[in-house]
Amino acid sequence: MKHFKYILLLGIVGLFNSCVKDLLDQQPTTEVSSDLFWKTTDDALTSTIGVYQAARTLFGRDYYFDGIGEFQQTRGTSGGSVGNNFYQTNGGSFGGMWNDAYRVINRANFTIENIEAMIQRTTHEETKKRLERVNGENYFLRALAYFRLIQLWGDVPYYTKVLEGDEEAITLSRMPINEIKDNLIQDLTYAVSVLPARITSTSERGRATQVAALAFRGKIELYWASWKKYGWPELDGFTQNANEAQQAYQKAADDFRKVINDYGLKLFSEGNPGTYDNPSYGRLFQYYSEYDPEIIFSVQFGGPNLGQGEEMLRDFGTRTTGNAQCWVMPCSRLVDRYQSLITGDFAEPLVLENNPATPNGSLNPQSYENRDWRMKATLLWDGETIQGISNDGYSMTGTFIMKLGVREAPYINNDASGQTGYLYRKWIRQEPIAERSQGPQDFYLMRLADVYLMYCEAVNEVSGPSAELVSLVDKIRERGNLPGLAPAKYADKAAFFEAIKQERIVELVAEGIRPFDIRRWREAESIWGGPQTPGWPMYNTQGGFVRDQLRNVDARTYERFYIYKISDTDRSRNPNLTQNRPWL
Repeated sequence: MKHFKYILLLGIVGLFNSCVKDLLDQQPTTEVSSDLFWKTTDDALTSTIGVYQAARTLFGRDYYFDGIGEFQQTRGTSGGSVGNNFYQTNGGSFGGMWNDAYRVINRANFTIENIEAMIQRTTHEETKKRLERVNGENYFLRALAYFRLIQLWGDVPYYTKVLEGDEEAITLSRMPINEIKDNLIQDLTYAVSVLPARITSTSERGRATQVAALAFRGKIELYWASWKKYGWPELDGFTQNANEAQQAYQKAADDFRKVINDYGLKLFSEGNPGTYDNPSYGRLFQYYSEYDPEIIFSVQFGGPNLGQGEEMLRDFGTRTTGNAQCWVMPCSRLVDRYQSLITGDFAEPLVLENNPATPNGSLNPQSYENRDWRMKATLLWDGETIQGISNDGYSMTGTFIMKLGVREAPYINNDASGQTGYLYRKWIRQEPIAERSQGPQDFYLMRLADVYLMYCEAVNEVSGPSAELVSLVDKIRERGNLPGLAPAKYADKAAFFEAIKQERIVELVAEGIRPFDIRRWREAESIWGGPQTPGWPMYNTQGGFVRDQLRNVDARTYERFYIYKISDTDRSRNPNLTQNRPWL
């Protein structure tokens, strides 16, 4: 039976094929006559497929965001190769993601209006339930798009109807974030009430579920709690409130607890670490695992030869693996986060120099022994090997070795600029099924491991560490073959929070989450040193300079780290759009 993924990729041809590029990337509705369409639940699903497609564009390359953090070099964006400008990502401008988000919203609004009219017309209860389920998917996707907007811009224009062209769009002003947040919670609450608990048919894999809506509702509450606890001074009118933060932490914990306890979900391979040479964590990020119960929600890609494949091989791989371009690379700071299997704690930071005999040196193979197995599944370092893939993606070409500065076989050919001495293994497919931009791997937006850690964070803020929370963190550590947390790591609330942050770094790397954590916890200054300091320059494994990060910048630059600029183009078209203060 054909998967929903491929229905999504193939099913909607003309419904959304002439979007107008304007302030909010609106979708004209006059081209689809209700006399010809909006008759059956299949029509409703076809329109919803267009919303899923727009969501794929919005979220499908979130891993670029990691270049705004401290552990990844992202080439080709000002967040990567230009060290002091961290504010553009995903290869585009501020307005690019803004427009992508509003494309999801406009398509969802259009679809919701028409489905709700269908619900009003029908007298058949089963048809009504099916329509409400499809409608819940649109409410869910719209909430995700608005959540992305408030994460980046704070207050944004908010509306839930089909706009009457540019004339109405240019009258919209920014709604306060607290009002938007409340609306998103309501949308997701509705989605929880009408979506199925789980997908039981292979033909529906990839569609939103009740558990996905619960998980994202909890995530929004967690972010709200963080903003209320730590503040968001760059967002005018936003106020800290400790009591409100505690209430939101509790609501987040309640939702995450349901996700963990009520749906029978388990970590991939039930948390079994596998073997050092074949760790289960690595297999989780291959396309054949994308429907594992750990994956709560993802954006769908399909290939080959459908024109809608993912580009993770292109972005993470090298010329040796499918003629890829290696747009993203990890750095030594990430290696330093992988803990010792022996002590369960951090090893000494690597010494970055071009001498393989240096004790604890970055080129010394012994420096990488007895470390968290997730490092083996995530990274390549000097001496590590990977299977090559032909340029057309349809055959394997043998075993190749990682060595910085060497490109001739049998070494990996990485001709990318700004090399760090490390490559990703995570997300690089190792089967001959498609060329570099035509892969079928879905990109995960919510995993059970993330829910474990968010739940631990929320409960820890409310009542401190407990045996339950420690056991959840230990389940995640177990798949890295690490020992459980030492008592000192969870002696009190602050210590346990550090353990949670550590697991979020190594577990969720290259999934587009770390920079959002830095921002909601307000940690940029503690990571890079604050205004008028040397920042934290990045060096490669041979001690060579890669780039500066926030070197000798002023306070305004740090303020801009925490909130995005509303594009000049959008503001020139709509004088009602105010600008975020750090960008005035």
